Amino acid sequence: MDSFWTIFWLGVISLAFLAYLLLLFEISTDLFRDHRTSGWMKAVWVCFLLLVPFVSALAYVIVKNDGIAERSRTAQPRE
Repeated sequence: MDSFWTIFWLGVISLAFLAYLLLLFEISTDLFRDHRTSGWMKAVWVCFLLLVPFVSALAYVIVKNDGIAERSRTAQPRE
């Protein structure tokens, strides 16, 4: 019975890590799409994402929530 729970938690942790990596990828692409943010501020965000990943990812989503969807929508090619 121990092996079932070990495999179960390994799957849960793997999915959480995958979701976190997808969030970091989305944050980094949005960060470099934003033309209103200066280069120094982008460097500060990247440093914080590397040093304090969970807190800075949450802070980025809270602080920059106004334009994330808009920048994503404008970056997609129109048909």
